Amino acid sequence: MKSSQFILKSIILYAALSAAFSIPGLFPTLEHLLPKSYVIGNPLEASGISVEHVVGHVVLGMIVGLASMRIRYVAIAGLFPIALDADHLIQFLNLEAVPRMSHSVLFGLISVPLMMFFVGKKDYLLGAVSFSAVLAHVSFDILLGGTTSFPFFIPVINKMVSFQGHDWITFLLIAVTVVGITRIVTKNRTVEHKLQET
Repeated sequence: MKSSQFILKSIILYAALSAAFSIPGLFPTLEHLLPKSYVIGNPLEASGISVEHVVGHVVLGMIVGLASMRIRYVAIAGLFPIALDADHLIQFLNLEAVPRMSHSVLFGLISVPLMMFFVGKKDYLLGAVSFSAVLAHVSFDILLGGTTSFPFFIPVINKMVSFQGHDWITFLLIAVTVVGITRIVTKNRTVEHKLQET
């Protein structure tokens, strides 16, 4: 698959998964697993979208992507954190919902096999970037706002969890580490496979 097709397909799917993941937040029957829902409001007004917001997410995502040492993953790592905000689209329905559903470890974990299945089978770097994009996004949200809350540990903790101060550094370092380790492991496996063929 050409890099441009790979990047476009990956971003569209990641955004679609994020938007779909927000749907369970509409159901009151899941309130024992999720934080309290409420009418969030128009995302263009309530979420404070700005150039700084967009550029910051892209830059921190690309920093994470650099650990892959491959241009296509740097690109998607920069764009996935913006695509993650597709979970705000549910706010246009003006219904009670749980905000930022995709800003969670659960979404990160679910996105890995789904992205690998639909875009790149056995593409472990794609999986690593998919998970790490959540961490990069959360990292910049903390950096930008100083303090912010997410349903980060749903369904284990059914409350919004607050992060602040230098927590953004921890999230960014974990994201870089996940992608970096995946790159090393996959590169070593490729080398071993080639040696076995010779």
